[in-house]
Amino acid sequence: MATNGSGPIERYFQIVEIVAASHDGLTLTDIAQLTGLPKPTAHRLVRTLVDLGILASDDTWYKTFRIGARMWRMLHLGVDRDKASAFAQLVVDDLAARFGETAYVVRLDRTGVLSIARSAPDQGHRLHVLPGDHLPAHAAASAKAILAYQDSSMLDAYLTEPLERLTPFTHTSRDEVLAEFEKVRQTGYAICDREIDENIMAYACPVPVDNVGVVYAIGITGPVTRLRKQPAEFWLEPMKAAAQRLSTMVSTLRAD
Repeated sequence: MATNGSGPIERYFQIVEIVAASHDGLTLTDIAQLTGLPKPTAHRLVRTLVDLGILASDDTWYKTFRIGARMWRMLHLGVDRDKASAFAQLVVDDLAARFGETAYVVRLDRTGVLSIARSAPDQGHRLHVLPGDHLPAHAAASAKAILAYQDSSMLDAYLTEPLERLTPFTHTSRDEVLAEFEKVRQTGYAICDREIDENIMAYACPVPVDNVGVVYAIGITGPVTRLRKQPAEFWLEPMKAAAQRLSTMVSTLRAD
């Protein structure tokens, strides 16, 4: 139903609201009728919203429009961090108990990649992944696991050169880091090999969420001497299962 506002922003919001209210999606004719907009105007506004990723359409002749990936992502990023942290803590507690190493979850934040949950057994490594801390975008395995799936504008914000050399093993070239991101997309996991601390290694897996994309990652960290005793698959198979479990959990969250 149309509201009293008549400005261009109001018309965009009218369309987004009625599409969001329809679980099965709406055709252009439906949108024009429900908003009271002329069909050519509705078509122009809807096309802009699709181009921006706010709405998405199917490939049928009479296209049906639904909420798009960018809008879902915005809504998910508005979720109370404590709700996501509670789920993340359950997952990392189980993973840390299995491995006897520190497990943690990070989340994309407006200022970087933020640790939201951590579980450290008695022998677990406790540094670098304290909840509330931001992780270096170019060096932390979990940050790489998230940023590898972001668009170029977001990477420009998080990979501002010069990149800090934290150890002799830190990659400080943007091109090197982008090459790592490409490898993450190919393999489905990221590594931090002594790039933050010369004695520490970490593996991380992205946590894709339906309609949202990758805004979480799950990681395992510990001394290089311990993590290298096992092949990468030893760590990664349970981590990928944990990532899927967390994905299922956080997909139920909604912004207040």
